[in-house]
Amino acid sequence: MITNPKVEEYLFRLVPDRSPLLQRLEQEAADEGIPIVQLPSAQVMRMLLLLHRPTSILEVGTAIGYSTIWLAEAAPDARIVTMEIDEERLSRAQANIKEAGYADRVEILSRDATLGLPDSYQFDCLFIDAAKGQYQKFLDLYLPMLRVGGMVISDNVLFRGLVASPEEAGKRQRPLVDKLIHFNQQLATRPDMETTFIPVGDGLSISVKKA
Repeated sequence: MITNPKVEEYLFRLVPDRSPLLQRLEQEAADEGIPIVQLPSAQVMRMLLLLHRPTSILEVGTAIGYSTIWLAEAAPDARIVTMEIDEERLSRAQANIKEAGYADRVEILSRDATLGLPDSYQFDCLFIDAAKGQYQKFLDLYLPMLRVGGMVISDNVLFRGLVASPEEAGKRQRPLVDKLIHFNQQLATRPDMETTFIPVGDGLSISVKKA
């Protein structure tokens, strides 16, 4: 946890009731160990999207479609492109997004996100929540497709707090933690982006693309 557990529990209680579908997906993710965006982070994302009002969103990492449904609910005018490499999760995501009633607005791609997309794609918002060690590659690939003034949201950028104390990471985690530290530093110093970091959930970074 990157926040006081009591504060985290309090924030969870303040999140408005979700649809039965979202609550079911939360339970499935907990039971099966599927990583999904944490509730306080999802609520921050919802508020940002309500303010930003994007008409096109790229999501890198679909999993079972939980965050995709949050995005679709918060941005009712947006078309969403989402990518997932795991075929079983992708199949579940398709069914869940259809059940939510958003299949007509969501294009689900069975694709390795490290391969990029055709240049014809353009977006107002980019949500990164896939392989943490590839965040820099995802940003390099998809930032050129983001319109000026567009928003980049990245989840898990504080990674259980280990980015602040990498010496506490285990042998297997340390390379990933080092990559996230580098990614965060890039976000903080790039002249073409304005970025802030929010210690909520597992850490969110919010960036705006500048001219």
